[in-house]
Amino acid sequence: MRVRDLAFIHWIKSVGPVDISLVRSAVARCPVSLLGLTPADLVTSLPGEFGYQPLLDAIAARYEVTPRQVMTVSGGTTFANWVACVAALDGAPRDAEVIVERPTYEPLLRLPDALGYRVRRFDRRLDEDYAIDLDRFASVVNRRTRLALVTNLHNPSGARIDLRTLRAMARILARVNALLLVDDVYLECLSAERPVSSIKAGPNVVTTSSLTKAYGLDGLRAGWILGPKDLIARANTLHNLVMNNRVAPGEQMMFAAFRRLDAIRAHGHTWLDPNLARLRRYFARETRFTTLMPEGGNVFFPRLPRGLDGDRFATHLLTRYSTLVVPGRFFESPRHIRFSVGIRPSLLERGLRNLSQTLDDLAPVRAAARPRPARAALGKIL
Repeated sequence: MRVRDLAFIHWIKSVGPVDISLVRSAVARCPVSLLGLTPADLVTSLPGEFGYQPLLDAIAARYEVTPRQVMTVSGGTTFANWVACVAALDGAPRDAEVIVERPTYEPLLRLPDALGYRVRRFDRRLDEDYAIDLDRFASVVNRRTRLALVTNLHNPSGARIDLRTLRAMARILARVNALLLVDDVYLECLSAERPVSSIKAGPNVVTTSSLTKAYGLDGLRAGWILGPKDLIARANTLHNLVMNNRVAPGEQMMFAAFRRLDAIRAHGHTWLDPNLARLRRYFARETRFTTLMPEGGNVFFPRLPRGLDGDRFATHLLTRYSTLVVPGRFFESPRHIRFSVGIRPSLLERGLRNLSQTLDDLAPVRAAARPRPARAALGKIL
């Protein structure tokens, strides 16, 4: 392996306290009381060779798969992605290739690189609402392709990949006996429905998720993998190598959460849904940003006016207004910033005002210029 430092993770762990943080990409933290735990639930061991069976059954029931298609991971979606990636590439030749979307979440890009495989990229573009262009995707698939990695909702833009597109991607990959790995962790931030897992896109699809983003249980690090039975078996073998047994209290708390998942989800949306409405109103009037306004989710990726870059903007915003956003260079897009809205509404209102004030401070001439009229498009505000 050749592991490089993760610039984004290093940066976010190095930032000190601020008045308004717009970088925490999970909804409001879930109160422990919603789990309904008692002292008797704080166990030190649980039965099950490959995870706690009632928990596996609960996850399988929710996503309409069999328990043998489920693996729990005590490490959140990040570790689930690592386990799934290694299991998917088990036995692959050294000249195997892995496809990764661009822009993307940095750890997903670093995974196949750390394992020594060649990485090929395909672009998801703002002027196309970050949709998957199937021809562009197919152009990077070849006989050496063994795996493709995408995020749904897209991290950083929040764009959704519909099931029809995922099925088409899976069919393209099946022609060369390759797998599609979909990080679904933001998908359940959608409010209008319980979204269908990307696992439904085909027999060669693997998905990862956790209780972090939509459920506010990030400290629990409760992740899972859904996939073909043979891949889950390989993933469990890998787990035996690196961890052996699961964390019993964590699995018990995860099971408690799944028994009350709808209530926990509703709690998160008490802040998320009104904040999404606030953000839509904000982008409707603050036309200096160019952005996709997705149908839901908790991450947004506006492009700054020409002449500004994300680092300069984020530095000014932090030093002048004690407000934190992510510079777009961490997502391969220097003119962008990424921020999230899973905070108290009053803080979000202040944070959005500070975004506009920073635009005024850094680009007063452009701020006075008349912006282009808004273009009507489904889910998009320009």
